[in-house]
Amino acid sequence: MSAGPRLLLLSSEFPPGPGGIGMHAYQLARHLAAGGWLVTVATPQAYVAAAARADFNRRQPFAVITLPERDAGPLWPVARLRALAGAMGAARPDILLASGRRALWTAALLGPLYQRPYVAVGHGSEFHSGSALPRVLTGRSIAAAAAVVAVSEYTAGLVRAAGRPRELVVIPNAADGERFRPGQDTAAPRRELTLDGRRVLLTVGRVGARKAQDVVIRALPRVLAVHPDVVYVMAGLPEKRAEFTALAESLGVAAALRFTGLVEDALLPALYDLADVFVLVSRRTAAGDVEGYGIVVQEAALCGTPAVVSRGCGLTEAIREGETGVSVPPDDPAATAAAIISLLDDAAAGGDMGARARELATRATWAERAADYDDLLRRFLPQGTGHRPLATGH
Repeated sequence: MSAGPRLLLLSSEFPPGPGGIGMHAYQLARHLAAGGWLVTVATPQAYVAAAARADFNRRQPFAVITLPERDAGPLWPVARLRALAGAMGAARPDILLASGRRALWTAALLGPLYQRPYVAVGHGSEFHSGSALPRVLTGRSIAAAAAVVAVSEYTAGLVRAAGRPRELVVIPNAADGERFRPGQDTAAPRRELTLDGRRVLLTVGRVGARKAQDVVIRALPRVLAVHPDVVYVMAGLPEKRAEFTALAESLGVAAALRFTGLVEDALLPALYDLADVFVLVSRRTAAGDVEGYGIVVQEAALCGTPAVVSRGCGLTEAIREGETGVSVPPDDPAATAAAIISLLDDAAAGGDMGARARELATRATWAERAADYDDLLRRFLPQGTGHRPLATGH
């Protein structure tokens, strides 16, 4: 039996550190490797200790090459180029898959240099406005790709505005159907966060401008007036903890906040499972950064938790309006509060919505999405490197 085709997956982030782009890349690497691809990942792995990173990488069924970052010293770009050249030599890829803006630029450099096709994945954050040079680099990189995958119809519009792809395919994001499910042991997080007897709102993601946890904090006075037992849990890198705590204190709701910081992988499903409502009302930042889809909404859905999300971005494609979640205008605390209250007021209806969210989410997990990527990537392989398509299990 011949070896499978060789893939070099370039990603702008990767576990065990946080980030939706990194989780997307990890799931593709895991499922494609299981399906016979010889996968090598080249990526920065930020926000984690070197020992944890090394332990994580050793346990994977694919090779991981950690790329140097700015903390490696003033010559880090040279070190990164050397690492990438080493990755190309070690992987000897038939095709490149690039996820994230810097990864896209890297593929546009390596692909022609090594005469290998590359497929790009657009998430949304790559296309925010900025100086002329990044826009030009992104546009040219999109145009030179064999194909571009957008993770939502919303993101597809951003891709078209940023460049002229030869082929544009929408493959929505998904979540891990093996890891996220109801029935988790929630005793430890309930005890540590003092959540017993409380109704829980949850946001998962970097605590900062784009995820807009401040909008939920501004909504809390209205929510607490109706449901005084509510607690708002924010799981993720606490970038703006001090600022958001000061905001909550000014509104008299600081006692209802819980910051977890980065959450261990083993504990995250329990947080989704204990939540009554998942809330992600992301905004477009001043720099133009925007939410392309929202994997975390799907993770919550697999645990049977309904969601409140913002309109005007890819989040609305992660729910079915009124069926698995509710959408609200961005930067609107009053509408956010009303949506949360409506779900908390009718626990039975909220439960039905969560059950429907899980039902739909289980039909489109990473196994199905990886099969879609497999189909696309195989079309651009050199002659003689094909292999059997991935099975989805359905």
